[in-house]
Amino acid sequence: MVLPQNEFLEVDRITLAYGKQAVLQDLTLSLPAGEFIGLVGPNGAGKTTLLLGLSGQFKPLRGNIRFQQKDIYKENLLYKEKIGYVHERPFIYSFLSVEEYLYVVATLKHITASRIDDEINRVLDHVCLADERNKPGSDLSMGMQKKLVIASAMIGNPELVFLDEALNGIDIESAYRIKSVLRDYVSNGGTVVLSTHTLEVVEKICSRYVIMKKGALVADIDAGLFRRQQNVDLENYIMNLLGKK
Repeated sequence: MVLPQNEFLEVDRITLAYGKQAVLQDLTLSLPAGEFIGLVGPNGAGKTTLLLGLSGQFKPLRGNIRFQQKDIYKENLLYKEKIGYVHERPFIYSFLSVEEYLYVVATLKHITASRIDDEINRVLDHVCLADERNKPGSDLSMGMQKKLVIASAMIGNPELVFLDEALNGIDIESAYRIKSVLRDYVSNGGTVVLSTHTLEVVEKICSRYVIMKKGALVADIDAGLFRRQQNVDLENYIMNLLGKK
C-alpha cells in the first residue's frame, strides 16, 4: 500500500556540514512512497551528501529527517533495516564469496533463516549475477561489484532504495534487467532515489526529477507534467535552470 506523502520520508530544513563547511543548508524535501526519483546536479551540488543524510549515515547539524513520522536518527538501526543503499564506490569484503556476502547482509537485516536462500536467489537473478555466486569478492570486476551491492540493497524488499551512480560500469544487459526490476519495485509501492549524471536514464525511468545546485534544491519536477507541458528535452531544461545556457 502506498502511504500518504506526509507519512513517508520528510526532510525538514536540514543542514549538513563537514566540519565548519555547510554543504546543505535549510533544505526541505518530501519523498512520497511509490516514486522513482532522479537526483540530478553538477559535481559538488551536494547529491551524495543528501543521500548520506537521507539514509541515516550523516546526521544533520540542524533540522530533522522523518520516516513514517519518526526521526530516522532516533531509531537509526531499525530504519536502516528498512532501506537499501548503494555507494558510488562500493565496498565489499573481498574474502567472502558473492553468496556469503549476501548471507551476511540478509542476517543483518534480520531475514529469517527459512527465507535467506530464496532471497539470495531472487536478488542474484535481479542483477544477473547467479553464475558468479561462488566467486570471492577479490575476483569480481568493478561492474560485478556494483551488481553485488545493488543485490544487497534489494535484499529483504526494503521500503526505500538509495542509489548513488549505481548503474555506472554495469554491462548493458544487466543494466536493462536492473532498471526493469527497479520499475517493478516502484510500481509495487517502493521508492527509489537515483543520483546520476546520465540524464537519459533519468528521463526514461524516473517519475520525478529533483535538481540540485550548490547545496540547494533548484527544482522538484513531476515527470508526467513535464512531458506534457514542456517543449524542450530534459537536458536543455536543466541546463537553463543551472544557468549553463
